[in-house]
Amino acid sequence: MVMTRLGTWSFAFVFAIASGPLAAAAAHPEVLVVYNATSADSVAVARYYAAKRQIPSTNLCAISPPANDIISLPAYTDSVKAPVQACLNAVGANSILYIVFSYLTPYALSGAPPYTAAVDSYVADIWDAYQPRPWTYGPTHVHGYYGDSQNQGNVYASFQPLAAYRASPNAALIYSVWRLDGATAAVATGLVDLAMEAEGQGGPSGQGCFDLQYGPAASQPDWGANSGDWDIHAAAVLLGQTGIPVTEDDHSQEFGTAPAPLSCPDTAFYTGWYSYNNYNNGFTWQPGAIGWHLDSASALNPRGGANWSANALLSGITVTTGSVAEPFLQGLVRPAGTFRNLLAGATVGDAF
Repeated sequence: MVMTRLGTWSFAFVFAIASGPLAAAAAHPEVLVVYNATSADSVAVARYYAAKRQIPSTNLCAISPPANDIISLPAYTDSVKAPVQACLNAVGANSILYIVFSYLTPYALSGAPPYTAAVDSYVADIWDAYQPRPWTYGPTHVHGYYGDSQNQGNVYASFQPLAAYRASPNAALIYSVWRLDGATAAVATGLVDLAMEAEGQGGPSGQGCFDLQYGPAASQPDWGANSGDWDIHAAAVLLGQTGIPVTEDDHSQEFGTAPAPLSCPDTAFYTGWYSYNNYNNGFTWQPGAIGWHLDSASALNPRGGANWSANALLSGITVTTGSVAEPFLQGLVRPAGTFRNLLAGATVGDAF
C-alpha cells in the first residue's frame, strides 16, 4: 500500500502502494476503503482487499468521481471529500487511522492553486484540521506527526505509532492515506498478496540498493540538494547495521546504467535518484519489497507512462511512493527516517 504524507508543500504526494499497514490475522476496523462505484474493477479490488484483511463491510466507502485519474478541485470537493467525510462520520471519524483508495480512483487534482496536487495529500487532512485548503503555495508549518531528522548529525525523531499520536492531547485529526493501484486490476490486487506473502516470512528478504547522485556523502555537507544523498546514505548505513546486505553506489548514473551496477538482484529495499520521469529496469523485486525514487515526476501517473512508480509496480514492487507534480526535495519521503521507523518496528502505514 502507499501512504500520502502531509508534506511540506501542497503538491507533495506520498504515494505508497501495498496491502499493509495491516497484520494478516486480526480484523481491521481502523481502515476505511474508498472505491469508485462506477468501476467494476475498483469495486472488485476493494472487496478483495477488505476480505483478505478482514475489514468490516461497513468500512467500504463508495465515491462516484467524474474521472478516475485527474479531477478539478470542485470535483474533488463534491465527489471525493464530501462522500468520504460522510463515510468517516458513519463509522466514526476518530476510529479510522488509515484510508485506502482502491484501483481507478482519482489520484491528482488539477488547478489546486497554484499547482497540481495529490488527492491523497488532501484526504490525509480531509477535515482541514492541519491547514485549510486550498493551499496558495504550500502549508505554512510542519504537521504534528512528521518525524524530522538530521542525517549527518545522526539525529532522528523517536518513532511514534499513528494511533499514539492521534490519542495525544491536541493532535490533529489526520489520516495515513494509501492506495491499491497500478496498470491493471491484477497489479492492484497483487499488492495485497505480495504484502501478505512477505508478512508470512517475517518481512521482505533480500538486499538493499541505494543510489547516490553527487559522490560519497561524507565529502559533502548535509544541506540543500546534498541532503538527498545524505538521506539515502544514512538509510544504507541503518540497514547495513542490521546485517542486511547493502549495495551503495555513488556514481551519478543510476542502477542499470554503467558505471553504476547494472542490476540489483533480490531487491528488498531501494532508494535512489536522479533521472526525471524514468525507470531503469535493473531490479528483481522480492515479495514485500519497499522502494522509491526521488524525482519530481516519480508518480506522475501510477497506471502508466515512463515514471518510476508505475513501472516499479508493473515489475513487482510492493510498496512505493512518489510525486504527481513538482514537490521539491522537501516534499518527498525521506529515506533514512522511513527505514529507521521500519527497523524500529513500524508498519509501513506509519513509517512513511
